Amino acid sequence: MKMTKLETGLVVALIILVLIFGAAFVSLSMRISELSASLTNISGKIDTLSSEVKGIPEAIKGITHPTKPTKLAEFVIAGGWPMPPGYHGNPFGPGGVGSCYRFIHEPLYYYIPGNASFLPALAVSVEDKGKVLVVHLRKNVTWHDGKPFTSKDVKTTWALVGALWSNKAWRYIDKIETPDDYTVNFYLTRTVSPLLKITILTQPIVAADHLFGKWTDKALNVVSLMKQIWDLQAAGKEVPKDLMDKYNNLKTPLLKEVQAFKPGKPTGTGAFMLDKVTTSVLVLKKFDNHWATNKIMVGTVRILRWTSNEVVWAYHMARKIDASHAAATPDVVKQLLNDPNLHFMLTSDLSQFAIAFNTRVAPFNDINFRKAIAYAIDRKKMREVGNYYAMDEVYAHGVLPSMQSQWLPNDVLAKLTKYEYNPSKAEAILKAAGYKKGSDGYWRTPDGKTINIEVTCPAGYSDWVLALDELVRQLNSFGIKAESRPIPNPVFWSRAHAGKLGMHLNWFCSWAGTGDPYTGYYDLYYGDRSKDTGVPANKTFDTPWGKAVPSQLVDQLLIEKDPAKRKEIVWKLAYITNEYLWEIPWAEKRIQIYYLDGVRVTGWPLPTDPVWTLCPGGIERAYYVMIISGMLKPAASS
Repeated sequence: MKMTKLETGLVVALIILVLIFGAAFVSLSMRISELSASLTNISGKIDTLSSEVKGIPEAIKGITHPTKPTKLAEFVIAGGWPMPPGYHGNPFGPGGVGSCYRFIHEPLYYYIPGNASFLPALAVSVEDKGKVLVVHLRKNVTWHDGKPFTSKDVKTTWALVGALWSNKAWRYIDKIETPDDYTVNFYLTRTVSPLLKITILTQPIVAADHLFGKWTDKALNVVSLMKQIWDLQAAGKEVPKDLMDKYNNLKTPLLKEVQAFKPGKPTGTGAFMLDKVTTSVLVLKKFDNHWATNKIMVGTVRILRWTSNEVVWAYHMARKIDASHAAATPDVVKQLLNDPNLHFMLTSDLSQFAIAFNTRVAPFNDINFRKAIAYAIDRKKMREVGNYYAMDEVYAHGVLPSMQSQWLPNDVLAKLTKYEYNPSKAEAILKAAGYKKGSDGYWRTPDGKTINIEVTCPAGYSDWVLALDELVRQLNSFGIKAESRPIPNPVFWSRAHAGKLGMHLNWFCSWAGTGDPYTGYYDLYYGDRSKDTGVPANKTFDTPWGKAVPSQLVDQLLIEKDPAKRKEIVWKLAYITNEYLWEIPWAEKRIQIYYLDGVRVTGWPLPTDPVWTLCPGGIERAYYVMIISGMLKPAASS
């Protein structure tokens, strides 16, 4: 049957429509092809096609062009958390909330040291107005329980981290005001320095006002007293007993009240919510109301219990996890990389491993004993045995070897003692200080007592356990009777921070989060390392550039803007730290990062991507940013 011009035109029009709407109407295209091949049957099919064409506009309305797969990925790592039934969900409680912290709690901004940039999170802009830092918050953000996120949450968080964690930024924060729900004004005692800005903006907002706000005023009262104490200490003045008593009498009950709050599950603004916690696994589910939800292609984060590095190696061999930073020896690395999908990279952890001393107790309170140990131990051998891929150390100045040339010129280094392996020099130092070796080959203190020490480390750090064994072997070979005792991680750190360990392996001058020496010196003279070692932060020391007090130098380093003056402050801190040997670093840690590509997730950034510099101080922060920015997505095989 011959078609009319109208029928021919209709067929041509239908063909054009099908070409336009492409793959979405494959079945329609097939029908048009059939029509072209069998023109004699066309009139019987025109009505059918016409009815389908009428439905095209409705079909178009339903068409979306998703930027992410409909099936979200599962991302699996390893970590730790307070063991149930003791899991409390309170970030201020003992042990915190565990490895889910960075997935649940977000800061105002993320600071990426690799390119010195800020990535907006809970804030969208910030104004530097001299002595006022004005932060504009992201709107339409909610907490996991559905409550709106506002400026009150920022103020409450800062009140509690100041009172309970003694956040040092409060030294220069006069007050915090919230003129409206989306503006926070930080009034400072000095003009904003780059480092103070980083410190303020990167603090995770952990305390929702509707949950913790009842303690805000009490916390600010504690902060006020704490600031008075800091001011007196900075001026080199003695803190009156009544002031210290008043401070302790307010802080102690506040700490007990806040820690007694046990919500069970942490509440944050992050992209993931805690779904399940057991002794072996912690499961997080995507929070669909998150501000970046449309970019996120991971629906579940599963965290397996990290009891030891060996366990994590086994996870990798079984492809049970997607990423880790479990230190391993070269032979283990080679075995792991038999998996063609597993990638390996190294990046500085911006931190150092060290032999630490509790300087409150003998013989570690004797600088001569500490210096003798520095010369008696082959730290390169410790590094080779414990963490092969780390960098060697010859100083103890607290500046990372990888950053040394940026901060310490050669004329400054020439003023510092270089602690190279020299057992003969170690013996000479001990003898000059009155120590003697007995007929059994072991050293005695000046009062004739045999030195017999226990050296400890966290049992879960297999690289430290290996290094500990090597250290103890060398101590005994040198004539110091010693035995090693790895301690389960939670017990180790609680005892260390309580000042109950003697000689032990520890961190030293970590620059995580900022890539700046301030962070490391703050930790040593104010933070956890201060608790572990008992360093006299407020004592006056002689340096080639005059007398100096470490705590005052650390304060100056935070607020100083002039790069040249900051370096001069670092010289003094480096001299005091190096010459008095609170800790002896044995390596600069380089993170051994393993990531599995193409099994559950793909899209990993190149090793040169600055996002990897978020790893030091909490590698979960880097994973989280990769997820919320849309980098990590489901693998085809998943």
